[in-house]
Amino acid sequence: MRLVSIGNCYPGMVVGKPIYTERGNVLLASGVTLTDGMINRLKRRNVSVLYIRDGLTDDIEIDDGVPIELRAEANIRIKETFDELIKGNRRDGKKIRHFNIEKVQSVLDSLVKEVQKSKNVSKLLTDVYIHDDYTYAHCTNVTIYSLAMAVELKMTRGEMNIVGMGAMMHDIGKILIPKDILNKKGKLSPEEFEVIKQHSEFGWEILRNEPSVNNLSANCAYQHHEKLDGSGYPRGIKGEEISRYARHLAVADVFDALTSNRSYRSAMLPHEAMEILYTGTHSQFDPYYLKAFQKAVATYPVGVTVTLSSGETAVVTEYKFNYPDRPTVRVIKDSHGNNVDKPYEIALSNQLNITITGCDAIL
Repeated sequence: MRLVSIGNCYPGMVVGKPIYTERGNVLLASGVTLTDGMINRLKRRNVSVLYIRDGLTDDIEIDDGVPIELRAEANIRIKETFDELIKGNRRDGKKIRHFNIEKVQSVLDSLVKEVQKSKNVSKLLTDVYIHDDYTYAHCTNVTIYSLAMAVELKMTRGEMNIVGMGAMMHDIGKILIPKDILNKKGKLSPEEFEVIKQHSEFGWEILRNEPSVNNLSANCAYQHHEKLDGSGYPRGIKGEEISRYARHLAVADVFDALTSNRSYRSAMLPHEAMEILYTGTHSQFDPYYLKAFQKAVATYPVGVTVTLSSGETAVVTEYKFNYPDRPTVRVIKDSHGNNVDKPYEIALSNQLNITITGCDAIL
């Protein structure tokens, strides 16, 4: 099967894997034949991609990675934690109400186990599911990415817990940001952006006053928008003045933000997001953690549909971590957009005159 962007889906296509709601319930089952009505409803629910069975790629196996039920539980626990704190905080971050850290820690422990036993994180975010609030799904995704990087870096269990908890709670300060600013469609005014920037300090105040949260995890909320060259916020600190856990998390945070649909812009393609991260090497992002991300997260996961410089359409069948931009692909359409009689595979790591020029699916 293969991943196809919702914009390229049409009636008659057969769903290859179920689509889930935020709570892990099946919204659209595997084997269903798409209709115009279904496609339009999925678009309204902000579904970006679908798994499709087309007869040409049905033998391509895509592992489930982190179970959808666990990701759904993580979203729910993060939302519950944020909701618990909303009523107990003023906009200055004071009068903190403690939250139930046990629920969050339990989910984090399960996520660590799943990421540790997975061969690579390219399999971890491949289920299609609908989320009603960007913030909670974003925190879950950033946690999974950050943990995958931690495995690549051979971090200890204690270190994984610090960066994992920091990732799950890094945006908790947004509970104190007015909703009309947080969810504004369109460009923020300079004054509104200054308000948004306060979420880092609010998050620090909330987490550092929670006895069961390590201060290094709380610091992730405080520093995840700092940049190596001092151009970040809230303090404009530089280089190693920034916590190593915050530098770690920052890479995962920006990648997921860029590849997610937002109220004010559409999601970027994975390879486009990676180009932005590469551009910010040394000035914004620590190359040590960027390299770990590159090794842990597949830019072109198995099953994704790509366009080649030859004009042909292909599907990734094998990811090469030593050559992230050159996976093995199966050509399914010629340069004119017609299905080929016999699909064939190209190892782009060997065929250097052919490159990937586009990626159909937003993960």
